[in-house]
Amino acid sequence: MRVGIVGLPWAGKTTLFRLLTGAAPSRRQDASIGMARVPDARIDLLSEMYRPKKTTYAQIEVVDLAGGAVSGPFGEDFRADSRAVSRGLTLLIDHMRNVDALIDVVRTFSALGIGEPDPLADASGLTDELILADMAIVEARVERLSSSRKRTEDEEEELALMERLDEEFGNGRSLRDIELAPEEVARLRGYGLLSVKPVVVVANMSEEQFRAGQFPRDSELEAYCSERSIPLVKLAAEIEAEIAELDPDDRGPFMAAYGIEVNGVEQVARAVYEGLGLVSFFTVGEDEVRAWPILRGTTARRAAGEIHSDIERGFIRAEVVAYRDLVAAGSVAAARSAGTVRLEGKEYVMTDGDIVNFRFSPAR
Repeated sequence: MRVGIVGLPWAGKTTLFRLLTGAAPSRRQDASIGMARVPDARIDLLSEMYRPKKTTYAQIEVVDLAGGAVSGPFGEDFRADSRAVSRGLTLLIDHMRNVDALIDVVRTFSALGIGEPDPLADASGLTDELILADMAIVEARVERLSSSRKRTEDEEEELALMERLDEEFGNGRSLRDIELAPEEVARLRGYGLLSVKPVVVVANMSEEQFRAGQFPRDSELEAYCSERSIPLVKLAAEIEAEIAELDPDDRGPFMAAYGIEVNGVEQVARAVYEGLGLVSFFTVGEDEVRAWPILRGTTARRAAGEIHSDIERGFIRAEVVAYRDLVAAGSVAAARSAGTVRLEGKEYVMTDGDIVNFRFSPAR
């Protein structure tokens, strides 16, 4: 799974990329890529129980996307060359087609030379651009299907769907807001539409705003995100960058001083993880405690394939215990004695927090 970070210049998207991945951004014009760890307190506790040689958290690939406007709400800048803005937006949209979710970083603070912030306009500007990009695809498809003299029944259904989407897009609704039947969702998969992608909005605050717990017109941004079920994370990227540079033992007091219980980077990673529809199952032992990300609804046999294709092919049974039951028992052996360890077949749907040992027949 890949998530792309977008945002206007000086919003702090590159700082957030560095915080999420620990990687320096690329100096080239193309996108920077890194891996972000998804914090999970369950992994921490399991590691304390097993004292493994290695602990591996779930990870998401993060891309600091290139392209975009020079400044202003996605293209509004009287100083910008209109052709340069157009090329930047085209590049950005092309990059967005290759990610599964988006983190939209919006600036809430003012600074000399970059003007007053308008986080609501910046957040809604991204949504508008996604809708416009999708509308162009839909309108082209409507025109092509309408010009066909002989349409099949399947093409008639597609035309009706595209005309409905064109109307919905014209009313400012994204694909996330439109109810679609499963067969309609399947029909749209090959079009690379953008407004269906999960979005997390990150409000990047100044230190003063963060201490105060608010920024100008923050209620407008909160209402916008709430109405559209878009996760909103408030953080101060510069503060978190300074804390991240400290030794782990020194971070706690600084977080307490700022009233940070869960840092913003962890909140962003978790929001993206959930927005992508991912859950984790765990494998445990003295060698490694590991979280394995899978799509919600994945069966046991498919989950086994995340570890190794041979395990999926030779799948026999999954020995499963829920995280809470293992913690309550103190060990797998104790959980087995308590009757909370169970054997599941290949069609068992994995649950978030399942701790699994797959039984399989090795390939010959």
